Amino acid sequence: MNPTLEILAIAAGALTVLSPCILPILPALLSASASNDFRHRPFWIVLGLAISFTLFGAVFAVFGTFLGLSNAALRYAAMAILLFFGFSLLWPRLWERVGTRVGALAQKVPGAGRPPAEQGRGGALLLGTSLGLVWAPCAGPILGIIITLAAVQGAFGRSLLLMSGYSLGAVLPMLVIGYGGRRLYRKILTLGKWGELSHRVLGVVTIATVVALFFNLDTLFLSRVPARLFPAGTLEKKLAGADPRTLAAGANAAPGVAEASTDASSLPVLGKMPEFANVATWLNSPPLTSASLRGKVVLVDFWTYSCINCIRTLPYVTRWYDKYRDQGFVVVGVHTPEFTFEKDEGNVKKAIARHGIHYPVALDNFYGTWGAYNNNVWPAHYLFDAQGRLREVHFGEGEYEETERSIQSLLREAKLIHAVRDIDPPAANVAFSRIDSPETYVGYGRARNFSSPEAPAHDRTRNYTTPGTLGLNEWALRGAWKITREAAVLAAPGGGVRFHFKARQLNLVMRGEGNRGVKARVLLDGKPVPPDRRGTDVGPDGRLTVGDSRLYDLVDLSAKDRGGHVFEIDFEEPGVALYSFTFG
Repeated sequence: MNPTLEILAIAAGALTVLSPCILPILPALLSASASNDFRHRPFWIVLGLAISFTLFGAVFAVFGTFLGLSNAALRYAAMAILLFFGFSLLWPRLWERVGTRVGALAQKVPGAGRPPAEQGRGGALLLGTSLGLVWAPCAGPILGIIITLAAVQGAFGRSLLLMSGYSLGAVLPMLVIGYGGRRLYRKILTLGKWGELSHRVLGVVTIATVVALFFNLDTLFLSRVPARLFPAGTLEKKLAGADPRTLAAGANAAPGVAEASTDASSLPVLGKMPEFANVATWLNSPPLTSASLRGKVVLVDFWTYSCINCIRTLPYVTRWYDKYRDQGFVVVGVHTPEFTFEKDEGNVKKAIARHGIHYPVALDNFYGTWGAYNNNVWPAHYLFDAQGRLREVHFGEGEYEETERSIQSLLREAKLIHAVRDIDPPAANVAFSRIDSPETYVGYGRARNFSSPEAPAHDRTRNYTTPGTLGLNEWALRGAWKITREAAVLAAPGGGVRFHFKARQLNLVMRGEGNRGVKARVLLDGKPVPPDRRGTDVGPDGRLTVGDSRLYDLVDLSAKDRGGHVFEIDFEEPGVALYSFTFG
């Protein structure tokens, strides 16, 4: 789960306490704090509230599973509801009538009017649970936002984490009131004047969140952040009952274990195979469906051809396919583009030939299958057994030996494997801890650390210069460039780009116009790149031709070289487009 959503959930829970309809809930807490016979009654009341919120929201969030709704349909419906709640926060009259009915309902809750002495631990817990269910409609837009975001998350484990964060934010102030009594209550009421402003701010944030979700901006961000940076993911997977390196795929998840048999795999059952939705075209194969793949072990690989992380995984995926395809194993590559040029069928065909891909590839230009799988990263591997059940998911690079063992275990389980083969040892893994330069986009849509003295002009040509020095991970253009949302396009001869980086490898996603491409020269620290430091796309004279729209390997330092360097590339002709720098 994106930790930003968890933080938003906690903050939203705290904001709920500023709602006017908290007033019917407080008498029970205040009477509990005034009682001396049962010191921890406030705790049990608040615990009941937390249980109500969490279970109510988590169960609601997965209703799509029971109704048979696809992830994509649930996602769009959730975004529409989320948009309504955002506007409700900006214009409270859309929801204010709900709050006026909560007081009457609260008075009808069993135990709400009973003296504290008559309520034991169980009674206090029941009281809190009942009050929580009554207060849920009053929380209205704020609670609705969190429930809807939980629905967008899809899997029950992720929904439960998000609702738990909301409950934590909501009940902690109540717990303070319960133990602190009336004086703290009066102080908290003085914060009510900020309630309207805070709700309006949250409303703006909510509407912006809908826009980000609709245009997959959250996906583009998360796809470039290593999963290991999200420790909440491990807890989430444990909640779902999965192995620490597996994850249920959205609303199709159905936790369980494989049926016992002699060759049964120990991999858990995480769900069923979603359909390949809204595919533009299929390459290397006629159209495939989940039904047509039954009886085979299937690895679905989400990739895009300019992604360096995907490129580094492709040798393993193609080798697995070549090694096990005669034993009932199929790879389906789902090519979901990041840049517009990656939607071009011709470009994808060239990439398929370049990487020796012979398995079926679905062009997911409209993100239909991406949404059906509730996917959010490149690369992502979903492994299904011969019955079409999801058994393992792996995000990002690495753990290749474990994945191949999983493939073998599912082939044995289906009695498809004819002979056990040795596990191929992986090549040296990329030392991510030694990469101090992040992927950097050039187009203004996601650019950062741009350091030319001139402010970038959006969608029009402007002359840029490079400063005398660049800080680490800063970059600058030189010459006449037109900066678009996705790229910077050179408009006149003699332009270039400079980048101060710290990594072993530097790559640049580029496109060159014209039949002959665009000639370029690569420099490192102001000098031609030495032969032992040239990338595979740089010729013996330190030059290259930029033609096809793809990732170009330009600098390859020794593993021991961890110092910072200044990279520069000069173009002799206009027409080149720069998209992003990546490092390894």
